[in-house]
Amino acid sequence: MNSAEAASPHSASSIIIIPALEPAQALVKYVHDLRARGFSQIVVVDDGSSPACAGIFAALAELRDCVVLRHEVNRGKGAALKTALRHCLQQGWQQVYRRVIMVDADGQHAVEDVCSMARASHEHPDAYVLGIRDFNQEIVPARSRFGNRLTSGAFHLFYGRYLRDTQTGLRALPASLWRWATEVAGDRFEYETNCLVQAMKRGIPMAEMPIQTLYFDRNAGTHYRTLRDSWPIFKVLISHLGAYALAGAISSVLALAAFAWVDLAWLKGVGDAARILAACVVSAWTGSLARLLLHWLFRVRTERNMTDATVKFYLLAAGQMLASYLVVLAVHSVTGWTAVWIKLVADVALAIVGYQIHPRWLFRTHR
Repeated sequence: MNSAEAASPHSASSIIIIPALEPAQALVKYVHDLRARGFSQIVVVDDGSSPACAGIFAALAELRDCVVLRHEVNRGKGAALKTALRHCLQQGWQQVYRRVIMVDADGQHAVEDVCSMARASHEHPDAYVLGIRDFNQEIVPARSRFGNRLTSGAFHLFYGRYLRDTQTGLRALPASLWRWATEVAGDRFEYETNCLVQAMKRGIPMAEMPIQTLYFDRNAGTHYRTLRDSWPIFKVLISHLGAYALAGAISSVLALAAFAWVDLAWLKGVGDAARILAACVVSAWTGSLARLLLHWLFRVRTERNMTDATVKFYLLAAGQMLASYLVVLAVHSVTGWTAVWIKLVADVALAIVGYQIHPRWLFRTHR
């Protein structure tokens, strides 16, 4: 073994998990190579492969410290990963090992990159570490590029963080998060996306590490189907917007009602500037307080940083209130239109801007 192939100093504290469906014979050599680099505990899950693959799994099961688990029928990649994680917990390995590294069975993840993931996880012991590929390379098949850009863009839009490779199969998970990962919903490819969403909601740190971009025969061996598997992933991203949208709708109605009450009833007859200012202040206070309480109630984003988020929340609310006041006063003074309707239109525009700010700044998690 030369210096380039020396065992990683963090391999011994890592468990390798490999979900496998109809794997090639090369998987056996790949596992041998991982063991040669110091990974002494490997869990392979046969996710309902055909009898033609029985010899491959039998060869793996003969290896020392290589466990082969089996699903009688294909249940999906997410289910296979959770089966492996539950096995690790049942064995009490969370007391012995510091992380699991999830690796695809199709050879797309170079052994040296797996070693680098162990190092990255050691450097970020509390983080969910993602191995990210470069999708701008010509070697990347069009369907893989499309699927990643679709989900990366949607994740950025909906959750405020741009992850360059949302579909990577090379991930490291610290032992403290194993049980959490078994409780995340999803049994197929959408499971990994759901993990990212839930990590954002819980405030779990995420780290990214560049890895090699490897495809063989235009990725013919993948079990990912662009349309069939991208749609469930996209639905996962959209579904988690429900709480955010509901909180926003309720708080916006309450805020507009407060504005209308001040403008048309309580301070009716007071000068435009003072009346609209007071209405905007009461509206902003009502809406922001309602939204903050609803975010906490619905567990929008993360509950871990609520104290810090409260300060940021009201700074953001103050900025939006001032912008709304200036717009409403200016338009009302020029046109004479009812301030409540101007307020409604102005706040819709500001809500679109605010939605882009909220996840990027208000509930920012550790990177």
